[in-house]
Amino acid sequence: MKTKILSLFIVFFSIGVFSSCEGPMGPAGVGEWDIFNLTVKGDHWAWDEDREVFYYFFDEPALTKFIAEEGSVQVAIVFDKSFHPLPFIRNLYDYDADNYVTETVSFEYGAGWIRFNFSASDLFDNLPNNYKPGTHEFKITLLH
Repeated sequence: MKTKILSLFIVFFSIGVFSSCEGPMGPAGVGEWDIFNLTVKGDHWAWDEDREVFYYFFDEPALTKFIAEEGSVQVAIVFDKSFHPLPFIRNLYDYDADNYVTETVSFEYGAGWIRFNFSASDLFDNLPNNYKPGTHEFKITLLH
């Protein structure tokens, strides 16, 4: 009798352990994503007087309300064939102004849009000075 009970326990335990776990969104660990690159040319950056940053705003219909609220958006800037996740901070020497500049690249998003922001430590008093972001490539990943 103990052998039958033990055998049944092992069978049911094995079924429970080795069967796949599936929730309301499908199998655990399975998701969808969209990956695309975007190049922002140097003359496409606009100056935001209120935030004192250069920015580029674009509509992205693939960024749904579900992704914005329940998923995730990851962005990296591409430098020298390597990816740097945002926010990204680097120090540069500005030969025109003869000083060092700390550049910060960040992003924000909502359903249907993404905005990139470039700021630099030499931007003050709402004046862009000689600084301009230039052309940059971004890798965008939308996780569903």
